[in-house]
Amino acid sequence: MPKMWISSVLNVGRTASNSLGHLLRLKLLVIAVLFITVPFTTVIFCHSVLSDTLSIATASNFRPVLEQLSQTFSEQQNADRESHQINISSASSGVIYAQILQGAPFQLFFSANESYPEKLVASGHGDAKTLATYAIGELVLVSRHDATSPKEASPKELLLKAKRIAIANPRTAPYGIAAMEAIKTLGVAKESQSKLVVGNNIAQAWQFFHSGNADVAIVAASLAYLAESAAVKEQQGLDTIDLSSFLTSPVRQSRVAIKPISPLTQQFLDFMNTPVAEKIITDGGYLLPIKGKNITP
Repeated sequence: MPKMWISSVLNVGRTASNSLGHLLRLKLLVIAVLFITVPFTTVIFCHSVLSDTLSIATASNFRPVLEQLSQTFSEQQNADRESHQINISSASSGVIYAQILQGAPFQLFFSANESYPEKLVASGHGDAKTLATYAIGELVLVSRHDATSPKEASPKELLLKAKRIAIANPRTAPYGIAAMEAIKTLGVAKESQSKLVVGNNIAQAWQFFHSGNADVAIVAASLAYLAESAAVKEQQGLDTIDLSSFLTSPVRQSRVAIKPISPLTQQFLDFMNTPVAEKIITDGGYLLPIKGKNITP
């Protein structure tokens, strides 16, 4: 029986709109898709006759930004060459890593940590020349502000008060590992253990919080930033607290190309190093690594 790969697909072609209205609708659509808890979902945009395809796998937290990157890349490429299709699959980094080892047909992997891409290079699946840190993620504690919430409450106070705490699965999701580290550093690991609501990935952890099934969530800052940009934060009265100081090291997100590298793959990698791409990444709630050093600014 052939293997079936869970994926979320973004098809981008010559007919894709580049208006600001389209980008806003795209953001809102991304939020809606992130909140779906079924194992997989497919999003299809209209495209013309295609001549090339690029399959990208990404950690769930980076998917909204990657969709905007793909949109912009395609608009630039389609100005003077044939249309192409970009398929974006999202899951936890550990799940994608396992799928690639099993032969999943991905050409690029955007992980939420450095270790999975490095392991793919070591196993011979990834191309060492394409291994690089593309973003520095931030971990935040998100809560709802209400009349009973203490003013200027500390992360420890919020976690102790919460009845349910949403995090990503620390077994497969780097942000889940970071969340557990922050909880331990804050000294509330024992008190929080029975309260944890664990999502398969960071997007599902956010869904637990968004739907009211968790009082607080420890997630990537990019998801909270996306909610704010869509006016969800104002509607729900959300508060965010940066937990970076409670981690021994920042969440450094790396990518790698899977062998063999196609011309379209290389073109997308080259685009990732442009000022346009870097602005999309920073606008999405991430920091950029110092080029050539892979360290935080």
